[in-house]
Amino acid sequence: MTVQEAVDAYYAAWASGTGDFSGVPLADDFVFRGPVADFESGDRYRPMAAQAGPLVTRFAVRHQFVDGTRVCSVIDWEMNLPVPPMTSAEILEIGDGMIVRGELIYDAEPLRSAMAQGGRPEA
Repeated sequence: MTVQEAVDAYYAAWASGTGDFSGVPLADDFVFRGPVADFESGDRYRPMAAQAGPLVTRFAVRHQFVDGTRVCSVIDWEMNLPVPPMTSAEILEIGDGMIVRGELIYDAEPLRSAMAQGGRPEA
């Protein structure tokens, strides 16, 4: 899988609203760093995506920059939670057709507050 194909599969899984990452090439030793949670393997990341994915109501990649095996994306997204629309930057690193590292950067305070208050989806 090419760098772009791997990244496209990753973002298609988020945009689908299902959180189904079964077709996303996450390396066994995939490392993810984010403002709300960190993961040390693809097997640990997938259950989180399955839980969070259905809460995503809008997901759009606004800009994307590719530098060899590293891809930086600017993403606009919304969730079915009492939080405002969010914009984030994400850096994905690809090795041998697999996503080996991800780093998500955004102001997570509204999301942390919603989660602390029970994080219930909006009706």
